[in-house]
Amino acid sequence: KRKNEGINRRKDTLIKKAYELGEFDGIDVALIICKQGRYTTYRSRDHVSWPPSIAEIQTAYPLPKNILPEDIEKRLSKYTEEKKLPHKNKEEGRIMNNRQTTCK
Repeated sequence: KRKNEGINRRKDTLIKKAYELGEFDGIDVALIICKQGRYTTYRSRDHVSWPPSIAEIQTAYPLPKNILPEDIEKRLSKYTEEKKLPHKNKEEGRIMNNRQTTCK
C-alpha cells in the first residue's frame, strides 16, 4: 500500500508538471501513463487532433526527438560525474584542481 501511495504521488506530480509545461506559449503536452493495464491520460488541449497519432509524430518535420530510458540514464550518469568534478572558484574565475596554486 505504501509503495502504491508513492507511485500515485509521483503520478500526480508528473501530471502537475505536464500542466505547468503546457501553460507556456507554443507548448502542447500529452501524457500517457499505464499502470497495471489502466491508463491515465493528460492533454493540455481538449481538441480532437491532439495528441497526434504515432504515425503523425513519426512523419513530422522537424523530426521528433525520441527519448528512451537509456538516454535519461546516460544524462543522469553524466550529471553525477559532473558533480564530482572540481568546481569553478568564483573569486579567481578558474577551475581549481586538487593541487596548490600560487598567485604572483
